[in-house]
Amino acid sequence: MSAVSTTLGSPDDALTKHRHALPALTGIRFFAAFYVVLFHSLPWVSKHYDLPKPMQIFFVNGYLAVALFFLLSGFILAYTYDGQIEGSSKRLHFWQARFARIYPVYFLSLILAYFFQRSLPLTSRVAVVTMVQAWNPFRAGLAGAWNYPAWSLSVEAFFYLVFPFLLPRMSQLSSRVLVILLGVFLTASVFMHTPIQGLGNQDRSSDWARVPLPIIRLPEFLAGMILGLCLLRRKPQFNGGTHPVRVALAVGTSVVLLSVPIGPWVSLVVLPFAVLVYELAARPSWLAKFLSTKPMLLLGGASYSVYLLQYPVRSWVRLAFSQRPSRLASFGAPLTPLILILFCVTVYLFFEEPSRRALRRWFSRTPSNTSSRETADF
Repeated sequence: MSAVSTTLGSPDDALTKHRHALPALTGIRFFAAFYVVLFHSLPWVSKHYDLPKPMQIFFVNGYLAVALFFLLSGFILAYTYDGQIEGSSKRLHFWQARFARIYPVYFLSLILAYFFQRSLPLTSRVAVVTMVQAWNPFRAGLAGAWNYPAWSLSVEAFFYLVFPFLLPRMSQLSSRVLVILLGVFLTASVFMHTPIQGLGNQDRSSDWARVPLPIIRLPEFLAGMILGLCLLRRKPQFNGGTHPVRVALAVGTSVVLLSVPIGPWVSLVVLPFAVLVYELAARPSWLAKFLSTKPMLLLGGASYSVYLLQYPVRSWVRLAFSQRPSRLASFGAPLTPLILILFCVTVYLFFEEPSRRALRRWFSRTPSNTSSRETADF
């Protein structure tokens, strides 16, 4: 299991071997994915429990974990591939690596959800299978078709498409310019409220808040890229002292912002998210050590499946328990998170990783990869 990972998968090909591993960024993915699961569990929780108002708000804002995913994605991809991705052949290798990482579980999620989405039109199915469902500004509702959480994978697919063209140009910029651009992209994320743009937003009063177009979420991804490049330019890169206060402030500020009624200004949470990502990668801390433990690395590895399979697993559990006596049927919903985690760990170990390796071997045998197999053996 590689400790170098993106939000929704790990770029663990040979190109990553020249980088120091960042295991804490694997572990934190589990909490981000499970936060989204809690968000989707809110209707059942609210029905059975009278939660304090701050806790209700915290649950409602669970969809904002996607902003952390996008920051992480830009960060770790830039950190991993800086100086390694110029030229058409290396761009192709990058796209193949991304496909091998994300598509097997993505396709599995569609298979598992098919039973509950059999009436979906063919055109919508084609859009979802090709991962472009969130790219149509005239059909925002299409983004959540078939498997609801997959809209963010469609956004990620757009990021992967443009990343090999953006990174070489950003790498040529001075550190001063990068810091300025970081401020620009984080400010844009806050004042344009980009973290609340997407299908997770419960505020249906604004059509703008429901649009999940990739271009709208791009500032978060670009901010993550710049943070990754800034880490690579830091001297010394991994010998800095611990700064537990910064990590504690980032976590505490994130929790507070996610728990108070500040409306669209909850987009401010992207700021402590950015600090948290950088601090977890830059230096050891109490949280980084915890997130780097073997159990957290396993759960972090399975987090992509946890995020993407939550809808079909929840649907199948609900169906299975509905066939049971009423006394047992009530256990379905509270058991769903545990069933989801156990199932996704199994998927990660016995399907996701073997599928990724099989696709990597298949791509390595294609004629386009033969000449550069040593540097692109992913």
